[in-house]
Amino acid sequence: MANLVPEYLTFDYRCRFRGIPGVHHDPDDYPMFWTVKVRGRVWDEEDDGGDGREVPVGEAELYIVPDAGIIDLFLTLDAVNQEVANAGEMLTINRPDLIDDLSLGGDLLLLSWLKIAPKYRGNKLGHAILKAIISTVGRSSAMVLVEAVPELTDNGPMEGSPPYMAGRAALRRYWESFGFRVAHGDYLVFDDMAEARD
Repeated sequence: MANLVPEYLTFDYRCRFRGIPGVHHDPDDYPMFWTVKVRGRVWDEEDDGGDGREVPVGEAELYIVPDAGIIDLFLTLDAVNQEVANAGEMLTINRPDLIDDLSLGGDLLLLSWLKIAPKYRGNKLGHAILKAIISTVGRSSAMVLVEAVPELTDNGPMEGSPPYMAGRAALRRYWESFGFRVAHGDYLVFDDMAEARD
């Protein structure tokens, strides 16, 4: 059995963006789309003093919305895709107070998903990965928003089924243990950025 050493995580950040970022950019191109792939170094029991080997540990997708409090957030997020539009709708209709909190400056980080390889789950590596994201590409973010629901797949549980609801509850507990709090519905918000960067 290989042991993962968290200090040896390696992050591959990739941003896809058309043009030069700025508040006068087209709304559908304004948020910066990032993918993150995380690898770790493991040492097998028989690997005494060797370099170990690299293994895939996890991955994430996220959007950074620069200066989210001073733009038309609903128009911008509505132009990207349905997932991001839903987050914009929740913020502008159900929780405009959260947008007001951004009016003093700062970016909004929308975490689309973060997955950990099944064999490395249970050690809160998702927390470590999110902290790394916040400390790097999200360092100007004032707020993180996540929709804590299981991914719907052809082979997975159906929405509303008991396994789906159990997964939903587990995700909520997991992100609340990081410091997220309920924003509205299945959306959770984290705004203690100084805590995440420590």
